[in-house]
Amino acid sequence: MTVLQNVMWFLDVRTVLLCVAVLLVLRWFLGRPKNLPPGPWGFPLIGSVLAIGREIRRGVEPHDLFMRYAAKYGPVFRLKIFNKTVVVLNDYSSVKEAFQHPQLQDRPKMLLTKVLKSDGVSIASGQPWLELRRFSLTVLRSFGVGKTSFEEKIGTEAEELMKEMSAFSGKPFDPKPLLGNAVSNVICNVVFGKRYEYTDEQFNKLLSLLGRNFKLLGAGAAVNFFPALRYLPFVSIDEIIANFEEIRMFITTIIDNHRANFDADDVKDFTDSFLMEIKRNEAKDASGVKHGLLSEGNLVGTVTALFAAGSETTATTLQWTLLYMAVYPEIQQRVQAEIDAVVGRNRLPRMADKPELNFTRAVIWEVQRLSLIVPLGVAHAAAADTQFRGFLIPKDTLLVPNLWAVTHDPKVWPEPDQFKPERFLNDKGEAVQAEELIPFSVGRRSCIGEHLAKMELFIFFSFFLHQFTFKKPDNSPPLSLKGRGGLNYSPFNFEICVISRE
Repeated sequence: MTVLQNVMWFLDVRTVLLCVAVLLVLRWFLGRPKNLPPGPWGFPLIGSVLAIGREIRRGVEPHDLFMRYAAKYGPVFRLKIFNKTVVVLNDYSSVKEAFQHPQLQDRPKMLLTKVLKSDGVSIASGQPWLELRRFSLTVLRSFGVGKTSFEEKIGTEAEELMKEMSAFSGKPFDPKPLLGNAVSNVICNVVFGKRYEYTDEQFNKLLSLLGRNFKLLGAGAAVNFFPALRYLPFVSIDEIIANFEEIRMFITTIIDNHRANFDADDVKDFTDSFLMEIKRNEAKDASGVKHGLLSEGNLVGTVTALFAAGSETTATTLQWTLLYMAVYPEIQQRVQAEIDAVVGRNRLPRMADKPELNFTRAVIWEVQRLSLIVPLGVAHAAAADTQFRGFLIPKDTLLVPNLWAVTHDPKVWPEPDQFKPERFLNDKGEAVQAEELIPFSVGRRSCIGEHLAKMELFIFFSFFLHQFTFKKPDNSPPLSLKGRGGLNYSPFNFEICVISRE
């Protein structure tokens, strides 16, 4: 081949590549639907990935970055993450309106579905999700979840936890493992029909893996929803999959044990109830009757969802309550004084005391507001092209609720970064929860364990403050109220001293 031929070949290849690049850019700009929400410019093919990644490396949390975008583009704005359109909702009214819209209730496709080899109540969409949610809520209520009658089980676990705390005799310790085990035992009691000792190494490892994955999945569980992120060098996808595989095996073993010992006349827990429903559906199917949508295919996913959601988020909220009490001892004293006045020193608090414990409830709400555990909630997906607030939301668009922005909106919460429990008290000193406080999200896909979590928070927190005073260890650095991101927003590891009250 002559030199001229080499040059011509090179020019031909370069021309082809240039044409391909131009076509991709034109497709990027001209192929976008009209009337989308406004948003920042992104590169072809990768969208805003580089811009967001750069800010995260600088230490900016995604929820704070999205608040910055919202100030520029409005409370409803659009991003492109690789080939996916993402609409971020940044105020209460837009989140509430979107998450009550019947066409904006689906879930995006998830990595979790493949890893668990199952979908479930938190993953499914359409009619399967409706049936799973209806069934799950009915069964949980049948076992007393959310009812006053369930407080005895939570109280028993809280007393076990306080024995473990007392054993440190005022010496510093990390409360995270104990809180995680105690809270998880409450949901395990309902779902698996058993609790685990605080010394159970296998169970403690499982909780550690779960907590680790909540961090690795990233804000809003981004890795779960965007397949291309899994190939970035700083994403620990192999570790995430290995951790979930170990969790799946643990739960599958429990389900297999339930199946082997199943007794239709003695249904003990949620897993038994699900197996009973599967058997009923199989019987209907055998007789030619159209059966329900509950099956082996969504058993593992549903049980895992209840276990994970019922363990990690409430335990993390309780970590924050202890931290805030240690940082604000005067607030802690006010809570203790109120509990003493209402309850006395001769018994522990009860749910019946809740209406009179106004400041105690206000403190719990203010901690939830300031340390919003899941800042970007869990994404929804558009089931079809949908008109929303004058914008087009194309089918399969991800809708991300910036719940952090909702609970830190200065138009709703004056001095939003200040710890002020009084903001939840009216002129009569009565506790009034603002509708904009939505730590469990809103709409038909709001957290299925909301009622259980609220009861747990009240009972654990009121028990703690009735029995203990929480203090920063002597000669230790100041406790930090800054958290670290992930799927959940949690405190940096800290140690605390628990002093028994007389």
